[in-house]
Amino acid sequence: MPSENKDSDPFKELKWSDLQDWAGGKATAKGIKYQEEGRVKELQLTTEGSLVARVEGTTDYFTEVTLKQGKLSSICTCPVGHNCKHGVAAVLEYLELAEQGEKVPLASEEDPFVAKARQEYTGAETHVHRAEEPSAMALREYLEQLTKKELIEILVAFAEKDDLLGRYLRDRQSLAAEDIEGIVGEVYSELDELLEETGNLDYASYEIDMPDFLDVQVGLESLLDAGQPDELLDIGKELMKRYEKIAEYDEEGEIGTKISFCMDIVFEALARSSLPAHEKMLYMLEIELRDNYNTLNEHAFWEKDFTPEEWKRFAEALKIKLEEADRIKDTIYSLSWQRDYAVDRLIDALGKAGIFEEIIPICESEAEKTGNYVRLVRVLLDSGQKTKAEEWIYRGIKETREFEPETAYQLWQILLEIKEKEEDWLFAAALETEEFFRSPEIDRYLSVRETSKKAGKWQEILEAILRYLKNGELPEGQAKTTKVKAGKFKTEEEASILPGTLPKTGLLESGSLKKIKTPAFDLLIKIAIQEEDQKEVVHWYEELKKSGKESEEYWHLVPGNEIANSVKKKYPEVALEIWKTLAERLISETKVSSYEEASAYLRKIKETLEASGRKEEWEAYFSEIKEENRRKRRLLEILEMLGQDRIIMGERKVS
Repeated sequence: MPSENKDSDPFKELKWSDLQDWAGGKATAKGIKYQEEGRVKELQLTTEGSLVARVEGTTDYFTEVTLKQGKLSSICTCPVGHNCKHGVAAVLEYLELAEQGEKVPLASEEDPFVAKARQEYTGAETHVHRAEEPSAMALREYLEQLTKKELIEILVAFAEKDDLLGRYLRDRQSLAAEDIEGIVGEVYSELDELLEETGNLDYASYEIDMPDFLDVQVGLESLLDAGQPDELLDIGKELMKRYEKIAEYDEEGEIGTKISFCMDIVFEALARSSLPAHEKMLYMLEIELRDNYNTLNEHAFWEKDFTPEEWKRFAEALKIKLEEADRIKDTIYSLSWQRDYAVDRLIDALGKAGIFEEIIPICESEAEKTGNYVRLVRVLLDSGQKTKAEEWIYRGIKETREFEPETAYQLWQILLEIKEKEEDWLFAAALETEEFFRSPEIDRYLSVRETSKKAGKWQEILEAILRYLKNGELPEGQAKTTKVKAGKFKTEEEASILPGTLPKTGLLESGSLKKIKTPAFDLLIKIAIQEEDQKEVVHWYEELKKSGKESEEYWHLVPGNEIANSVKKKYPEVALEIWKTLAERLISETKVSSYEEASAYLRKIKETLEASGRKEEWEAYFSEIKEENRRKRRLLEILEMLGQDRIIMGERKVS
C-alpha cells in the first residue's frame, strides 16, 4: 500500500494490486471500464483528502473514497454500498486527471455533493423524487393561477394523449353518475383478460410479453379517490386468489410485483373502509395467508394503535376460525406456515388485549398439533418458567430430531443459550462437543473450542476430536447399546460423551454420531489453519496429494487459497504450487470473470517470488503464461496490470 506524508499525494502512489486488494478483481475490471467509458461525471476532493464523485450507472450514484493509513475504503449510494466499481472508477479518473496535470475542485464538508455521497442507498426512485420536488411546487403555483376553463382544456387535451389519465377521468365520470358497478365490472374484466393472457404466456418470451396491470391500478385508484374503499376489498381478495393459480409460472416474480402495487391501493382502502377494527384485522390476515410467494410489499397495518378491546375481538374471532380449520380441510390455515403465522397473530393479539393466561395453553396445544416447540419454549422463557421450558426443549428435540432436524437444532441452540447465560460452561461444552460429533464442520469446531476453553477442558476435547478425524475413533463415552433388530439399537444407559471430562446432557443417543471416512483431510487442514499450525497444514495437504483417487472427493472441500495464505511464510514453495494450480485452472475456463480471479493469484505469485529475490523466475513464468494464452485478448489486457506497479505510470487498454 502507498506511504503517506505531508508533501505527497498518496493516491498517486497506488498500485493495481492496491485496487484489487480493496475492491476485488471483478469490481476493479468493471471500474476500469466505467472510467474509460466516461461515466465519472463529477469529481471533487474534500478538505479531508477523500474523493467524492458522481458516477453514471443504471442511475446516478454518489461515492466517496478515502485512503487512510495506507488502506482504501469507499461508500456509495449504489446497492452494493461500499468498495464497489463506482469507487474504483472515481480513483482512476482522479489519477488520469493528475497525470495530465489537471486540478480537481475542492469541496467543503458542507457541500451538498459530499452529503449525497455519504447518504445510504435508497434506490433511484427516492433520488428522482427529491429532484422533482421544486418543479412540482412551481407547477402547482402555475396551475393555481389558471381559470377553471383553462384547467379543463389542459386535462381534456392531456387525457387524449395519455391513456392512463384518460381511463382515470372516465372512471371518475362514471362514479359521478353513480355507476360503481360499471367500474368494478371493468376491473374484473381487465383482471380476467390479464390473467388469461398470463396463463397462456410463452415463458421463453416472458420479458417481451409481460402483461401490464396499469389499467387495473387506475381503476382501483379511481374507486378509492371517489370515496368507495369498501368496493376494493373483494377485488383485493380476488387478486390474491387468482395470482395463486399462476404464481408458480411467474419465475421472475414480475407479475407478483405488479399485483403487489395493486394491493398497496387495497391496503389503503382497508384503512379507510367501514369495517370494524377486528374485521379489518381478519381481512389483512387472510390476504397475508394467501401470499404463499411473499409478493406483498411491507406495510405498517399491524403497528396501528388498536385498543385492547379491538385486539380481544380479533383474538376471539381468530380462535373460532382456527377451531373450524381443525375440522375442515383445505382452508387458508391448512399449510403449516399458514397455521403458525395465524397462531403467532393470535398470541400477539392476546398479549395486546391483556389476556395472558390463555397464551401458554394455546402454545402447548399447538406444539402437540404442529410440532412448534420453539414458540412454546420462547413463550415459557419470556414468562420466567425456565424449568418448564427446558422440559419442553428435551421433549421437542427427541420428537423432532429424526424428521425435523431444523426444529431440533433450534431447540438445542436455545438450551445452549440458557446454559451460557447461567455460565454453566461445562454443560455448554458438552452440548457443543456432542453436536460436533453428530455433524463435524469447521464452524462447529470453532464453537466447541471457544466454549471448551471457558470450561477449561479444551485440550482433552481437542485430542478426542483429532482421534476421531484421523482414524474414526469415537469418544469413549458413547452410550452402551444392545442390538435389537438390524440397524436399530436400544440404549442401556445414558452417558457423557467424554466421561470424567464432560457432564451428561441427556441428549446423547446411540447411532446419532456420524460415521466419517478417515482421515477427514478437509477438516484436518481447516483445523490446522485455524490453529495457525503451518507444519500440520502442509502435512495433511501432502497426505491428501499422496492419497490419489481414493480422496478425490476432498479436493473441492479443501480451501486451496486459504492453505497457501496460511503457509506462505514458512513454506513458500507449497503456496506457489497452489496459486499456480488455481490460476492456470481459472485461465483454462476462458471466461473474463475467471481471468479476473486468476490475476489475483498471479499477483500473489509475483509478490512472493519478488520478495524472495526471484524476480527473474517470475518474469519467466509470466512470459510463459502470456505466450501460452496469446490468443486470449481479454486475458492479456487484464494481465497488463500485473506488469505495472504504480497505476499512474502506465497506460490502460482494458475495454
